[in-house]
Amino acid sequence: MTYPRAILHFDGDSFFASVEQAMNYTLRGRPVVTGAERGAATALSIEAKRLGLHRGMSIREIREKCPEVVVVASNYTAYSLYARRMYRIVGRYSAKVEEYSIDECFADITGLTELYLKTYEEIALMIKGDLERSLGITFGVGLGPSKVVAKIGSKHNKPGGFTPIPQELLPQFLETLPIGSLWGVGPAMARTLQAEGVVTALDFARKDEFWLRSHKVAKPYREIWFELRGGCVKELEHMVRAPASIIKTRTFAPPNKDRAFIFSQLSKNIERACERARTQGLLCGVVGVMLKSQEFLYRNSEVMLRTPTNDPAEILKIIEKEFDRMFVPSILYRATGVSLRSLVRDSHSADLFGETAMSHKSEKVLLAVDTLNKRYGKETVHLASSLRAVNNYEPNRQKNVDTPAKALRTTLEQKKKTIDLPFLGMVR
Repeated sequence: MTYPRAILHFDGDSFFASVEQAMNYTLRGRPVVTGAERGAATALSIEAKRLGLHRGMSIREIREKCPEVVVVASNYTAYSLYARRMYRIVGRYSAKVEEYSIDECFADITGLTELYLKTYEEIALMIKGDLERSLGITFGVGLGPSKVVAKIGSKHNKPGGFTPIPQELLPQFLETLPIGSLWGVGPAMARTLQAEGVVTALDFARKDEFWLRSHKVAKPYREIWFELRGGCVKELEHMVRAPASIIKTRTFAPPNKDRAFIFSQLSKNIERACERARTQGLLCGVVGVMLKSQEFLYRNSEVMLRTPTNDPAEILKIIEKEFDRMFVPSILYRATGVSLRSLVRDSHSADLFGETAMSHKSEKVLLAVDTLNKRYGKETVHLASSLRAVNNYEPNRQKNVDTPAKALRTTLEQKKKTIDLPFLGMVR
């Protein structure tokens, strides 16, 4: 089989719902729908799709039609974590990986047959097996001479299928593929092509350059046409991008049900996530929080911020109400997590109520904190709410720690450093 370039596309099957099933064994094999927090289905497990349910259906309609369906709130923190794991696993086999979306990625394995002493098909199946064993979810995988063809392959035999499409078999796959099903061809362009007699992907591939020029076919569609003919023009984009989200989680032992201790763990995660956002010049517009119980059951919530920020103190003030709503005193917890999403560049833009300007008053303090932590070690300066987590205190061991100044003094004493911080207004 001929592959001038060997491109793989990995597509997680029913990704969000599959992650929920992977995290909670009691959901495996059952119809699962995510989106309880929105009142409409955002993702469906394979079992739910087989019942005739689809995205966008109201949760009320789903419950009425299929009472056996399990409806859960979306856990974007977990989905992003699984996506990062997916990228890392594929990256073990190829240095050229494109993180295309939260549930998809491309990999270029051209020339790796000599390294692994396997065919391209065998390499693809090796990576697919590693993904599915490690993550507990299935993937549709396509192998082709280009990104467009690889994506056709990954969609061909879902769920869990593997479809190699070498150059010599391209016409066979394209002759029954509707033009509107091609990656990058939207409904409007599909209607335009159909009006010109282009009904299938093969119809499009068989057009010549004169036809493309005379019909003024734009560059993105000319690239698709070129790849349908066996060429490869869409290079993998494996440059460093601004992250879609920033995620921090922490598992602690033994499991604990002390409210202050659990909140301290969450506070520490928020501080770490915000520090990373500041180093990349990013502000977040949505904060998601997660609590994981000893029984590996998850509770999660998200809050949309009125003004994007990377100040952990501001986020904690907003998120504490959500934490108290989620926290159940009788439950033992073993982990907390936070995700910062809807990330935007810190452009210092003004807003109607002047909230952005107010938030920037804390920038000097945050800059000083980051500078000190970089110089003297992580968490030299931290919020009082993070103290128990920073020092791994057990409940009731540390008393009367109720101000940022006390937390700062305690940590600085432990670091055995003498620092004059008059500009922080915290330590004299």
